[in-house]
Order: sequence, then C-alpha cells, then structure tokens
Amino acid sequence: MYVKSDLVTLRIFNAYSLKDKRSVLKSIIHKVHNKYNVSIAEVDHHDLHNQADLGIAIVGNQMGICDKIFQDIIAFIEYNYPAEILEITPYAH
Repeated sequence: MYVKSDLVTLRIFNAYSLKDKRSVLKSIIHKVHNKYNVSIAEVDHHDLHNQADLGIAIVGNQMGICDKIFQDIIAFIEYNYPAEILEITPYAH
C-alpha cells in the first residue's frame, strides 16, 4: 500500500470575499473527490479570500499510479477553475 499526500497552495482569481472563495473551493473539493476518489480538504488560510491550502491524500497499490492521479488532479484544477497553483509541498509522514 502506498500513500501520497501533498499540500497544494492555490491563488483564487476573482475572489473578493470569503463567500467567493468558498464557492470555488466547495466545487473543487466536491468534484475532485467524486472524480478521483481521493481525500481532499482545505487545511490552511481559512481567513484569506484569495488563497487556500488544500491537503490531498491518495492511497493506491503502486506509487506510479498515485503520482499519475495527483498530476491529473492538478491539471483538472488548473484547466477548470480560475485558480493558479502557487506551490506543491509533499507531506512527509
């Protein structure tokens, strides 16, 4: 069993309030969870209206598969949402 967990820092464009941010994040979290069957949650920067940290955890039987799913998630977010990936930090267990 392999576990890949990363912290993804996002800048959300056109988010001028926490309500705007929450709308985008709820959509990202819901769609990524349903499409890729991974654990995802906002874990930091709750009080900033245009930035968010998402924790993403993937469990699989091969690390290569986990890495591929993670790259697909990043591409999905960048392509479908008004957000920029600022940083990806691997979570050390």
